[in-house]
Amino acid sequence: MNVKSPFWTAFAAVGGGAFIIALILLWWTRSDFAEADGEFRSSAAEQRQLESGNPYPSDANVRKMKGHLADYRSSLGKLKAELAAHVLATPQLQPNEFQSRLLEAITSTISNAREHRVKLPGNFKLGFDEFVSTLPKTEDGPKLGRELAQIQLLLNMIIEARVDGITMFRRVGHETAASGFGAASATPAPTPMPRAGVAQAAPGTSPAGAKTIDSRAVEFAISAPPSAVRKIVNGIASANDQFFIMRTLHAKNQKDKGPPRETAAAGQPVATPMPNPAATPGASPVGTPAGAIQFIVGNEHVDMSARVELVDFNF
Repeated sequence: MNVKSPFWTAFAAVGGGAFIIALILLWWTRSDFAEADGEFRSSAAEQRQLESGNPYPSDANVRKMKGHLADYRSSLGKLKAELAAHVLATPQLQPNEFQSRLLEAITSTISNAREHRVKLPGNFKLGFDEFVSTLPKTEDGPKLGRELAQIQLLLNMIIEARVDGITMFRRVGHETAASGFGAASATPAPTPMPRAGVAQAAPGTSPAGAKTIDSRAVEFAISAPPSAVRKIVNGIASANDQFFIMRTLHAKNQKDKGPPRETAAAGQPVATPMPNPAATPGASPVGTPAGAIQFIVGNEHVDMSARVELVDFNF
């Protein structure tokens, strides 16, 4: 009679379980090995391809790239020439030459305003009050000469639109009482708020180094009929000699209230409504009553204030 020993039964069970676990671990390890081997072979193939390849572009790609660069250079040159045409060409002025040019511009502007019957602020110096009796720095002469030409162009545009008067004119960052700033009739345009994420430079200062695009700003306030205001705005937007940017514009009617529905001034006849011939058979039209025609709209004047940037392209 063959009787199995409990020891051998337990040993066989433990051995079988260990063998099964070993097979599972072997299958798992073989799967990881196959994956790692595939990644290694792929990386090795890419390395061999890079080592055996030519790192330089082909002749056809080089010619194509040179063609693109030539087209870009040509387009950039045309753009620069077009932008440069919208900036006044001014000579490089020395300090004494700038002061002489300033006095000539003041005289010319005052004469032009007198000819067009435009009222200017008292002791008007085009916003350059500090340079009438003091010479600028030598390095500031060219920039001030260009700014003077731009401001004179803008003022002539305003004057020749036949406004009633210029109540305020100043260069931003160079405020002076003689320019009309702070007068009771002036309505200065508010300075725009800085945009988020954009660093704002202090007025009258510029960062070190030359800038491709440079700009200065002026603010002015005028009293004029609406037709003159439209002419000024259109002239600033469509100026060919100089690139202007109108940043802010405020206009207010000088009359706060509209005309009454019926007016009967002392000594003036009241308009009589015309009869309707269809409603009154046989009636003949009645002539217009004697007296001057009273226009109740179309004679308004407005107070306008604006901020305009004078842009230079330094190429």
